[in-house]
Amino acid sequence: MNDNSNNQGFSNIHGVPSVHQPNAPNYQQRIFFNRNYILSIHGILRAALIIFQFAAWVSAAAVLKPGNNTSENLQGELLASRSAYLFFSITGFLIAIIILLLNILNVINLGVFNRLPWNLLIVITDLLWLIPTFVVSIVAAVRETQVKNLETNQDLFNIGAFGSAAFFGFLCTIIYCVDAGLHIIPIIKNGIHSPPPYSP
Repeated sequence: MNDNSNNQGFSNIHGVPSVHQPNAPNYQQRIFFNRNYILSIHGILRAALIIFQFAAWVSAAAVLKPGNNTSENLQGELLASRSAYLFFSITGFLIAIIILLLNILNVINLGVFNRLPWNLLIVITDLLWLIPTFVVSIVAAVRETQVKNLETNQDLFNIGAFGSAAFFGFLCTIIYCVDAGLHIIPIIKNGIHSPPPYSP
């Protein structure tokens, strides 16, 4: 046998055995501050959505003046509209924060989360909240007109609160549309399981 066969499985340096080394862990597979996300258009839109949802929440909460008994003083339709708006704005606010944290802490690239179709999940979430947000915003705009026409509005309601809620709701609707569109583009180009464009 020649020397090459005798040295098979050994490195060329000092005859040290060649041992197969496992691939070094990917730096993406850990929690860290994803600067790419927060500086991307997606991160900026998500931060704006959180701010606008919070503003919408506060606006809807301010419809009724403090110290009034809502069950007696607030008309049924107005109470239902206010409650519906509060539900969708608060829930949308919390969902937006969760999505922001999952991305900014790189959780979407950890373990089983890395296998999920995040672009598709974001699109579904945006569309599911876009429709009710748009509807309750239209209703809030209508309620603002009704509140202004009530004779007892000075005692029961804060004029402009429904209008403010409608305004911020429409802004959230626009953000949902834009964000969904930005996540649909990579799906069309690279498929459902394509990584988000802001992945590190």
